[in-house]
Amino acid sequence: MKYIGFFVLILMVSVSSFGQGNASGFSIKGHLAGLANTEVYLAHYFGSTQQVIKDTAIVDAQGNFHFQGTEELPLGLYLISFQKTKYLDFILGNTRFSFDSDTLDAVAHMKITGSPENEAFYAFQSEMMKQYGLLRNPSLPPAEVKALRQSIKKYQDTWLQNNKNLFVSKLIKATFDPEIPSFKRVVKSKKDSSDLYQFQYQYYKKHYFDNLDLNDDRFIRTPFLQRKVEKFFEDLVVQESDSISKEADLLLKPIRNADVRKYVIYKIASTYENHNVVGTDAAFVHMAEKYYLGEPSLWDTSTVRRMDERVKVLKPLLIGKRIPDMFLTDPQGKLFHLHATGGNYTVMFLYDPDCSHCKEETPKLLAQNAYFKSKGIQVFAASIVRDMDMWKKFIAEFKIQSWTNGIDIHRNIKTGKEEYFTDFRKTFDVYSTPIVYILDKNKKIIGKRIPVDKIQEFIEFTEKKSKPIK
Repeated sequence: MKYIGFFVLILMVSVSSFGQGNASGFSIKGHLAGLANTEVYLAHYFGSTQQVIKDTAIVDAQGNFHFQGTEELPLGLYLISFQKTKYLDFILGNTRFSFDSDTLDAVAHMKITGSPENEAFYAFQSEMMKQYGLLRNPSLPPAEVKALRQSIKKYQDTWLQNNKNLFVSKLIKATFDPEIPSFKRVVKSKKDSSDLYQFQYQYYKKHYFDNLDLNDDRFIRTPFLQRKVEKFFEDLVVQESDSISKEADLLLKPIRNADVRKYVIYKIASTYENHNVVGTDAAFVHMAEKYYLGEPSLWDTSTVRRMDERVKVLKPLLIGKRIPDMFLTDPQGKLFHLHATGGNYTVMFLYDPDCSHCKEETPKLLAQNAYFKSKGIQVFAASIVRDMDMWKKFIAEFKIQSWTNGIDIHRNIKTGKEEYFTDFRKTFDVYSTPIVYILDKNKKIIGKRIPVDKIQEFIEFTEKKSKPIK
């Protein structure tokens, strides 16, 4: 969508269940010249990736429309969407106001009635667009550029002070990064440069959330809380489970607002449940145990139950844990189990013989047999589908007889009936196939969900990392 308002500003200056709204209902009247005989939508942000539609209105031939209702609307940053690709932002502080503008330059021509929040909001946007428009002039001499930047900074500071009691002031302030103080010594050497970088990094990280009120649930209904949390963990936190868990605990410690707390917990936990960095699912387990199971009053009982079940699946499968044993039958009908197999490493390949992706990946894995042999790597391949004929056909078709092949079908000697020992989903977290686990010689997990074409790279990296530094 083309953004007419606030996202332009951000570039310049640097089904929701959360929160309560206004019990008296809402009434927002609008007029947009250039718009006629169409629909417009009123929605609030829910983080930076979702919008929740709250009302629809019909635009008459003169460009007038009216959003109204008796329900409560949660307060925050809303958008009015029109012409499919355009929309305008509004602060919903009070829920009864009107506005008048046009579709050509909505910010410059905006007139607000009955909403001090939006009057201040659009005055700020209009001034910033004007000032930054001047700043983009490539022919400006350096002295004028400096003076103009100082003018912009002065306007922003004055505006924030004059509107400090309005939510829009919090909203604008949340877009600013913390100002890093000057380094206290002259940089003369590489060590000084390194110290300067560490000082700036540590200060920026420590004060990253200073400009965002983490106890104001209206920020859930803006793009900024989600963006700040995501950027913090992506750019400023080492992607290792202990570091992630530590920083999550520090971030959540001062958050008392239940809705914000729930939102931040959810964002961090959902990020690391199936993250692309190996081993970070331990951070998810930490979040689940401490903030879902440990704070059950925040959540409904079904959510707590699901998280409990998820922890029981993932916790035994974390990096460094000895993988649960698996009892299978080989193609000759002999029973064997995973923990009894040898190898310096084990590549455990869990597949469905009828899965098209498994059929694509199996030849790629087989092509690495020479490398596996040179490293003493055993391939342990288990079919999760209990169909003996399909399984044997798969082994013959892809010529994987050199692997340790097994299936979870066991004949009871006394009854002659088939028995099954393994719940692949609950025990090995199999929700898609194929899945690769990499185990050390003691059958401890060192890698999981490694792409087949990255196995050699992963083994080499692991061995290099484990070598002592000379």
